[in-house]
This record gives sequence, C-alpha cells and structure tokens, in this order.
Amino acid sequence: MATTKLSAVNTLLSIIGEAPVNDLTPPLTGDTSLAESVIDETSREVQGEGWSWNTMLYDTIPLDANTGQSQLPNNTLAVRFNPLSYPSQRFVLRGLKLFDRVKNSYDLRTSLGVALTGSTQSDLVAEIIEELVWDDIPETGKRYILIRAGRIFANRAVGSSTIESYTSEDEQNARQILKRTEDMAQNHNFISGPDDMYGGRVLTTFGPDILDR
Repeated sequence: MATTKLSAVNTLLSIIGEAPVNDLTPPLTGDTSLAESVIDETSREVQGEGWSWNTMLYDTIPLDANTGQSQLPNNTLAVRFNPLSYPSQRFVLRGLKLFDRVKNSYDLRTSLGVALTGSTQSDLVAEIIEELVWDDIPETGKRYILIRAGRIFANRAVGSSTIESYTSEDEQNARQILKRTEDMAQNHNFISGPDDMYGGRVLTTFGPDILDR
C-alpha cells in the first residue's frame, strides 16, 4: 500500500507520542504543522539530488521573446548539462533562470552554443530536476524521505537523541534501497557507465555518485 502524505505525517507524530490526525486540511497547528513542514523540507532536499524519476530531459529551453531569458518550470530544483556538449559549465541556474557566466547575463539569445529555433525557443538541451508532489514520488523515495524526516522531526520537536539514534540505521537502510532501485532504473554498469538521456552513453554519471552506493 502506497504511503500517503497523511500517513507520513501521522508516522512522525507517533514518534513523539502524539495522536494521529484525520486530515491535513489547513490551517494546521502545533506538531502537525511542524511534521508536514519537515516532510516537505526533506522531500525537497532528497529530490534535489536528482533521481531518474524526477529528472526530465528538455531538448528546447523556452526563452522570453523580449528579454531572451530562460523560462523554466516553477518546480525546478536544479539543471544539469551534458559536459560533452557544454564542457565549460557556462550556464548555471540562478533562481528559476539560466545565467550565462561568460556573458554575465540572463539573455541567452547570443550565447555561444545557443541557437534560436523560433522566437521563443532555443536548442539548449538540459536535464531539469523537478520537485514532484508527494503522490508522484515512488514508494522507495517516500520511505527514505519519511525516515529521514522522522529523525529531523524528533530532534526539533523533543530533542531526543534516543529516537534519533534508533532511526539512524533505518535511514541508511532506506537510502540503500532507494539507490539500488535507482541503479536498476539507470541501467548502471562499471564499464560503460549509465544509459543517458541523450541517445547514447556518456562518461559522466548523472545523479547521485555511483561510487557512494
């Protein structure tokens, strides 16, 4: 059975001995509000690492017709470029816009390596790490987020080192399970690297470092 946001909040509440709630209808107060905030914060942190399930390939980055500034999704957490195509790390993410570090500008219309394919489209190719809503996260991801959030919540709510040390091993186990499913999703091998999203294989591993797995 999939872990719902409500069940995740109630799991955190149970850690500190609080009674479960029936729904998450605002306004939330006290420990319930804290529990939901910690889950959201931890979810954003974990998703920001970039996993196969929240990394999307964009083969055209929209540009504003008047300013030339990139227009990225509101749930963008990070942007990664293929180092074989963009070796100088010229483009970086600032807020929700791409910034050309060489030109010192957000206007990408005349940036080296960028061609306009229309008045509001460019040929920039990038992987965009997106923040998914809770229900769209795979169960292994939810499990890891939940346990990590539980440690943080216990520490903030009651400052219990006993609870934190009790769930530390659980957190590590959950992360290893998440990494194993990620390896399977990306078809990793140590000879040629992971299957990439650009139609072939690249030498650089995108996503959490396989050497840490």
